[in-house]
Amino acid sequence: MRTPLQAEQITSRPVGELATGAPPERWHGPLREQGTHCRDGEWVVVGPRDVPAALAAPSLSVAPVGGSAHRGPAARLLAAMARFSDGLEHRERRELLVSMLPPVSKVAGVAGARTNYYLRRRLATFDIMPMARQLPAEVLALLLGLSPVDAERAAALTGVLCDDVTPTLAPRPQTGSVGDTAAEALGGLLAATLGPGEDQAIAAISILFQARDATAALIGTAVLAGARSDAVLSVPQQIDEVLRREAPVQCTRRTARATTQVGDAVVPAGAGLWVFAATAECGAAVPATFGSGPHGCPAAAHAIAIARQVLTVLAAEGWRPVRAQRIEFEPRPNLRVPSRVMVTRP
Repeated sequence: MRTPLQAEQITSRPVGELATGAPPERWHGPLREQGTHCRDGEWVVVGPRDVPAALAAPSLSVAPVGGSAHRGPAARLLAAMARFSDGLEHRERRELLVSMLPPVSKVAGVAGARTNYYLRRRLATFDIMPMARQLPAEVLALLLGLSPVDAERAAALTGVLCDDVTPTLAPRPQTGSVGDTAAEALGGLLAATLGPGEDQAIAAISILFQARDATAALIGTAVLAGARSDAVLSVPQQIDEVLRREAPVQCTRRTARATTQVGDAVVPAGAGLWVFAATAECGAAVPATFGSGPHGCPAAAHAIAIARQVLTVLAAEGWRPVRAQRIEFEPRPNLRVPSRVMVTRP
């Protein structure tokens, strides 16, 4: 157990840097002790009481995605996703998305096969994170009906879109309209497979978009956790340990459309909120990192199945994390995505 951060160390750090600034076990407890509070004009929501309340509150709207896609095809695509919608639009879009999710058992089977495919030519030490970023969207694209070639392309385009529009703490390079180009290409790929209905193509892209970074974070962090543990953990235990103690998704954003009571706090209309979902972990059936309420992750079981298969195949083939490697995380305000995880085989 690492030494917890002091309260002043947490309050002096920008809230957006908490997710990757230190291992969660160092700051979750002290942050929960502070309770839901206002910092620098925004609200920080924490704990097993306040987090579910905030995620269920209809007056707290999902925050629009950041990045360079403020207008154009990428912005229109994201605005049409269930993930970035509220109310009736969200319910209808989410129902369609859920209806299109493939069975978890099929996801597991394809994930295992694709992991074997990626590893079969590996003979020396390599970074697993490029595979971790590509494979989840590729597996789901295959099961949505795309050909292997198109599924690979769809996963790569999803990566371009995510990299262009998802929140980051670091300045983005000047990428021009790469997000817009990726959005248009993805729409064309999915429409060619699913038919001309725009809603189905958008729902399919939403599935790939939501799977990409969070599942990559889970895979990378779980690979590392297996090497750190003093006990010998099974793969399911490794995954559960990470989900509950070093969650890939630490927080999500909301905006108050009206004055809203969250626990003991009264959040004024127009205020922004950082909802630290991972601090609500209390050992329930679904790990808190997957969220709750209307926007709870619709594919938690799919993400877990993919991560389990990747770790199972790695272990069976003898791949282990390189000892004493320096681990850094992508500069995300909400996710713990390892930038690089080197693995080797004795």
